[in-house]
Amino acid sequence: MKKVIKPVRVFVSMLLMGCAISFSACSDDENTPQVPDEVTTDAMFGDYTGKVVMSSVNPLEGEDTGEGEETPAGTDVSASVADDTISFTNFPIKDIVLSVVGDEALADQIVEAVGDVNYKIGYEPTLTANKDSVVFVMHPESLKLSVTLPSSTEEEAQPLLVEVKVEAGNTAAYAVESGNMKFDFHAAEILLGEGEGQTSLPGFKGMSFDFDMNQSKLAHHGF
Repeated sequence: MKKVIKPVRVFVSMLLMGCAISFSACSDDENTPQVPDEVTTDAMFGDYTGKVVMSSVNPLEGEDTGEGEETPAGTDVSASVADDTISFTNFPIKDIVLSVVGDEALADQIVEAVGDVNYKIGYEPTLTANKDSVVFVMHPESLKLSVTLPSSTEEEAQPLLVEVKVEAGNTAAYAVESGNMKFDFHAAEILLGEGEGQTSLPGFKGMSFDFDMNQSKLAHHGF
């Protein structure tokens, strides 16, 4: 009888152990905490690099619009996003300066003399319902520059104050998974001088700035 009972006990023990292991595995699966969906608008905070394509909003007659050509490669640009501000430490101003002076060689000299231009844009973000992107409304302020034009006389050149009136565009969104951010804004008017003597730059029809930037991998956690 003992020879019969012993195998039965062993079989029952193994069966119980199997059930316990199975139950434990199922229990672990059910109790394993899922990664909480903690995506917020803070996901877009970080450093970015990418391109900006600048073009005339209403090109002058005879001006090359690039129509029929390949999409422009754009100008390298970098920015950082934190709290409620997008910050540029080297905002590209050549096209703006070129609009003022009308000479590319002179524009290059001025841009080099001006150096890095800091420009900050306020924004107000909203996380989409499915939490896969952040759309934001931009609140740009005027970009102000002090540009020194070479003097044709012996008199010392005086700096020219340039104020660029900036308006928000139609595109402003950040994709959570890819870390890609796109937005645009427009230079609606260029004002020269200051105070009561400030005048609008004649012939300026407006300029668009279209940004396509990617968040750095170090700042883009979890993806």
